[in-house]
Amino acid sequence: MERRETPIIVRNNYMLWIALIFLCAYGAMMVFSATAYQCSVSEKFNYDSFFFVKRQTIFMLAGLAGILVLQFADYRFLKYFAVLLYLSGILSILLLKTPLGVSANGATRWIKLPGIGQFQVSEWVKICVIVFLAYLIDKNKQHLGSIKMTIYLWIAGLIPTALLFELSNDLSSSAVVIGICFIMSFISTRTEKFHLAVFIAAVAVVVLYVLSIWNNMPTPEQLNDMSFRVGRIAAWLDPDRYAANQGHQTLQGLYAIGRGGVFGKGLGGSIQKLGQIPEAENDMIFSVICEELGIIGALVLIYLFGYLIYQIARVMVSAPDLFGGMLSLGVFAHLTLQAIFNICVNLAILPNTGIPLPFISYGGTAVFCLLAGEMAIVFSVEHSIGREPRKKKRSRR
Repeated sequence: MERRETPIIVRNNYMLWIALIFLCAYGAMMVFSATAYQCSVSEKFNYDSFFFVKRQTIFMLAGLAGILVLQFADYRFLKYFAVLLYLSGILSILLLKTPLGVSANGATRWIKLPGIGQFQVSEWVKICVIVFLAYLIDKNKQHLGSIKMTIYLWIAGLIPTALLFELSNDLSSSAVVIGICFIMSFISTRTEKFHLAVFIAAVAVVVLYVLSIWNNMPTPEQLNDMSFRVGRIAAWLDPDRYAANQGHQTLQGLYAIGRGGVFGKGLGGSIQKLGQIPEAENDMIFSVICEELGIIGALVLIYLFGYLIYQIARVMVSAPDLFGGMLSLGVFAHLTLQAIFNICVNLAILPNTGIPLPFISYGGTAVFCLLAGEMAIVFSVEHSIGREPRKKKRSRR
């Protein structure tokens, strides 16, 4: 008589779904709260309070539907398209410098696609980089103790990073892409000392660059003539000095957080979102959350992110092969870095980079790529856990 083994890994599919649905619902609620009034009084939005939230919900539902379908696909098929995906990511960045490129707020981050609308290139690039790095790590698993292999991985990440930085002026996405690359290489390779040395050197360079700006702070008038990146850093170092230009958004976000206190002013009760915070539904939405729902609402959101990331980590360590583990690690790194960067920007711990809060900030491309792209991959890896054939043990008679 045979007996079944008790699975070591407990499937967490439904827990991933719960975390995702709560985050998406939280995001839709806050997008509505941040935009309802402006839309209701603007002819541009047909006086429709639900203009933004309806568009966001459509992309969310499409992304969730993508997960429902793609979770049953075998994630291993991505190995055969990894190089093509990587090249498509590079090509999409180059398209930013064609007539298809769309610029706003000093950056060119979108391309206009017929019949689809604006498509944010960086969101697609992140998926392509994660898949390609996972493919390289899996294909060269026997060389992961080599510094040369580490450098190859970094080069694969630096190419799209440099292109995003130069062609789109997108510092935030560049930082996230290189961060994903660094984390994936650090976890997968056996070159910890080399990683640590390069990390310390990079931090030193950044600190020296910031100090050089600090020692030569421009006047508010000079700031308008300086590069966009220098202006962002200067405004972060002394937002009060540049309150009339690039320091305005940072200050208004801090005012919103301060007004919220512990329990907030209530959903819909934000004052700062009414024209004080530019595009409050995007990268500064965390400030609106703090103002309306207080520290309690912010902590609930952080808990939801932490729980989702924890569930992705469980999938990562339980994946049936290295490729699946690296794919999950890439998604883990992306969500962790982007959430931390956004929250730190809202708290003025980091310069304003225009990075959105995953699942929460308004943006159809971002939420669809996160759901139907990255999370669908995680669900596919999770779906394979426990479905690999197990060896049967004979019971003693």
